[in-house]
Amino acid sequence: MRSRKSLMAVCALLGAVGCSAASADQPLAAADNAFGFKLIKQLAKDWPASNISISPYSAATVLHMVGNGAAGKTKTEMQQVLETAALSSAAVNAANKDIAQLLTSNNASVILSTANAVWYRPDTGINPAFISANRQFYGATVEALNFADPHAADIINAWASDKTQGRIRRMANGMIDPDTRLFLADAIYFKGKWAKQFDVKETKDRAFHLRGGEKQIPMMLKSARLEYREESGYQAVRLPYEGNNLAMYVFLPAGNSSPENIVATLSGSWQREIKSKFASQEGTIVLPRFKIEFSVELIQPLQSLGMRAAFNASIADFSGIASGLFISAARQKTFIEVNEEGTEAAAVTGIGVSLTALRPHAEPFQMIVDRPFLYLIEDEQTGTILFMGVVFDPTPA
Repeated sequence: MRSRKSLMAVCALLGAVGCSAASADQPLAAADNAFGFKLIKQLAKDWPASNISISPYSAATVLHMVGNGAAGKTKTEMQQVLETAALSSAAVNAANKDIAQLLTSNNASVILSTANAVWYRPDTGINPAFISANRQFYGATVEALNFADPHAADIINAWASDKTQGRIRRMANGMIDPDTRLFLADAIYFKGKWAKQFDVKETKDRAFHLRGGEKQIPMMLKSARLEYREESGYQAVRLPYEGNNLAMYVFLPAGNSSPENIVATLSGSWQREIKSKFASQEGTIVLPRFKIEFSVELIQPLQSLGMRAAFNASIADFSGIASGLFISAARQKTFIEVNEEGTEAAAVTGIGVSLTALRPHAEPFQMIVDRPFLYLIEDEQTGTILFMGVVFDPTPA
């Protein structure tokens, strides 16, 4: 249960004035969100017109974990890409711990849990301070593992499946080999019911406009008073989950725009310029049911964003872990399903380290999400974006 006392503690730590996620930028949450927007922008460039679903929080967390052992140029590049150059390592670690504690929720209507783990080869000579930091600040379980064992991946896969209610499977397949010395993972699982559910009787097949034609798909409908925003380039609506601590934001590009353009618009201005200007308004939202499973190898997009030394066996500096190490594998797998009742979403990110105010009254809005769109799921207390994605085809073959 998230207490007022713990919320005040994280507010003080993160330096948020007033600590309203809707109105204050919390440095670490803002950094993780900015990193997430950069990452999805890069992925949209690498995977044009493809469904993409990521967890910025999960990716950032596991990179913060391994960053505890980075030094020199390797650390500098990681901080720049993760937008944490202005934060000390101690501040990042402490903030991660408190945010994770606030995120944990398990009740009848909302389940939200996170977990971290570190597996290491016993003869690697891991720096005790690195292990201690990940235990203390990330709650990581730490276990020795023989990566040369053919069943080593099965152990990591079982952990990922267990922490995501079976939604993320075969996470580590192909990521480890006898040269692997260390494997770090972050898992996040969310299942929540809408504060006001969609009536299944209102769901009907409607046309969804793809980039190369259209298809008939089940589209949900809800009329209610919702937080809404309309600009020249998009319509957007906030769909809260029960408890109102988490919400999905759906952005529908204008006919002459695209999800990629919206991602570029949101980058760097989510809290102050975008989120703060939603206002309560009566209206109707038509939204497709969708289910996406996405897997992405992260090394190339992270290199494109400027994180290069960490993956270069010749120059990587993870001397804070052990000598002669570099990141040899980085992957994230995600799952999301949206229907009339609510949303279920999960993600696991793994890293293998080898040797070497109210507006005036407005007319009811109508937002028909019948073309590619962007979604975000945010924890409103911390301002952390847990999941985000672009949907080009809600029902891929």
